[in-house]
Formats: sequence, structure tokens, C-alpha cells
Amino acid sequence: MLLLRNLHIFSPENIGVNHVFICNEQICEISKSIIPGGIEYDTINFDPGKHFAVPGFIDGHVHLIGGGGEGGYITRTREGTPEEFLNCGTTAVLGLLGTDAITRDHISLLAKVRAFREEGISAWMLTGSYKYPIKTITGDHMKDLVLIPEVLGVGELAIADHRGSAVTASELKRLSLNIRVAGMISGKKGAIVCHMGNAPEGMAALFEATDDGTLPPTHLIPTHVSRNEKLLEEGIRWIKEKQGFIDLTANEKTAKVLSELKKELGNLDNVCVSTDGLGSLPVFDESGTLIELKSSPVDGLLKTFRELLRQGLNVEEALKPVCTTPAKALGIDRWGYGTLSKKSPASLLVFNAETLEIEVVVSSGKVKVNHL
Repeated sequence: MLLLRNLHIFSPENIGVNHVFICNEQICEISKSIIPGGIEYDTINFDPGKHFAVPGFIDGHVHLIGGGGEGGYITRTREGTPEEFLNCGTTAVLGLLGTDAITRDHISLLAKVRAFREEGISAWMLTGSYKYPIKTITGDHMKDLVLIPEVLGVGELAIADHRGSAVTASELKRLSLNIRVAGMISGKKGAIVCHMGNAPEGMAALFEATDDGTLPPTHLIPTHVSRNEKLLEEGIRWIKEKQGFIDLTANEKTAKVLSELKKELGNLDNVCVSTDGLGSLPVFDESGTLIELKSSPVDGLLKTFRELLRQGLNVEEALKPVCTTPAKALGIDRWGYGTLSKKSPASLLVFNAETLEIEVVVSSGKVKVNHL
């Protein structure tokens, strides 16, 4: 039991100063006057003029067991730790495989997801990888989704990329419809995260797969959409014409891109940001030869959120790409993620309003970071 007193709360809406009472992993009450009786609980008092609270960040694209390998075994990136995510405010993650689904596998990824859960981070995974037909745990992608609680969908499936399998629109549509049905059976959304490469065809397969209206476009989430100008233009069209979601990979330019998208679209309701954390950042020459590779950091959501606030966006709008919209895109909003409300998961961040430093992180009902 934990009582957080006098917090200025963005739920993500600004609901003013309240007390938050947490029971186990759930928020039991948010009110301006809470006096729990007859039970023992811990209390943390805040200064409402100095602190504000938001839901924990949701990173929808993380290589929890590492990625890379495009330049040989020595270029494999490391695995992640719960502490590095919690320290930058990420309380929910979606793990996936990328280029290498041979020396890394889904059983190892599932074990990592469950380890993160034991450490108090909400964690899920995707089955599949860059390649098509996709590799799975049970031998069938629909069974993976239906029978394994931690599996939310498929990804990251490479589209328009020289490391992919030249997936056609009809193959993408068939896979997506199967995953959608598996999601209906299992009470999940059934999303497919599509890695977008630099090839000229861009998002053509996604548009074609959804043109006849059979497949809802919201089940396809193109990621790395800001990697080039043409792809970003297609992403804007994907939102305007299809009402779909797009995902940007966080870097030093992301906040500026988001500000421009807000002007273009009017809001950020369909735009997500993820880190590609612990994955590889390869650079290839014109012949396709790897010339440089770095590992992706995991703090991009925090940096993007801070920069959006410094650019003048209000807290509610700045939260959308790093919390609210990813929850909707992945379908975990149905379980209360992305909000602070009664019965929602007890995962929240307390910021210093002046410095924008994180002072407290509560994840799955437990205080994981405390710098007060």
C-alpha cells in the first residue's frame, strides 16, 4: 500500500492536485481527500508547486536481448537491464527481434520479457522478425498470439529493406488478417510492427494491403518512418487517408519533427515514438556493405518529452507520442496503460517542474527510483 500526497496529476489530462492511493500493482483511488483507515501503508508527500506526475512512458520497440550482427558476430549488441529503462521513466516495453532471428530466438526473448516483469516493468513481445515467412515459438503465428499472454502481435517485419524478404502486399494482408483474428480470440489487438527501410517502394505494400477496406489500417504500425523525407510524407498520408498510426525512432531531431507534424496534422493522436533501444544503428554504403554500427540508447522517450515541453507543448500533448498513443496503437490501453485513473496500472513518473528531472518512478505499484 502506498499513498502519494499532493501531486499535480496529468492523467494525461490535467486533473490538478490530488492524492493517489496504490494497492499492489493498481491505482485504487485518485482523489483530493483520501484517508485510508484500518490498514498500514507508506506515504510520500510532494510539493504541488514543484512536482507533477504523468503515466510511465511506453516504449513500443525495444531489442531486449540485443540486436545487430550485420557486421559479423562482434557487432551483436548487448542485452538490456530493467534499471536503465526505469531510470529514464520507461515502465512498459515491447520486445522484438530484428535482422538476426537465427542466433537470437523467441524463447530467449520471452524469458527476458518475463524477467523484466519480475523486476516490476510491464513487458510484452512480438513474434516474428525481419523475415517472412515468420519464425514463431509454437510453429504458428496465430497460436503464439492466442496461447502466450506476453505476445501482442508480429514484428518487426522488414518492408522495403535489403535485409527483408520482399514481402508482397497480399502476403502482408494475409498475415495481418490472421493476426487480427488471433487478437480477437485472445482479447488483444493483434498489431504488426513493420520495419520501414530505404527502398524506393516505401509504404506501397501497406497502402495496397488496406485499400479494399478488409484490413483495418490501425493493425499495421510502420516504424522508422522519419528515416527519410519521402517515407515521412507517406507516413503523413497514412494518417490522413487511413487514420493509421506511425512510429518514429527517437533521436536528436525527433522533437522538431513532432512539432512539424503537429502543425501539419493538428495533433499527435496517431504518432508514436520508440527508441529501437539496444538495437543496432547500421550505416551501409551504396553497395550495401556495412561501414558503421552503433547500439541504440534507451533514453530517447525522456529526451523527446523534455524537448517538447521546452518547445512550448503542454504536458498532455507532449505525452501523446511517448505514452498515450503507443498504448492505443498496441492495444494495451484496454488494460489501462497510458492513463492514471482508478484501476489503471500503478506506473507513474514524478517530475521536478523546474528542472524536468525525474525524481520518483513508480512501476507496477513499487517505488523503483526515488531522488527526493
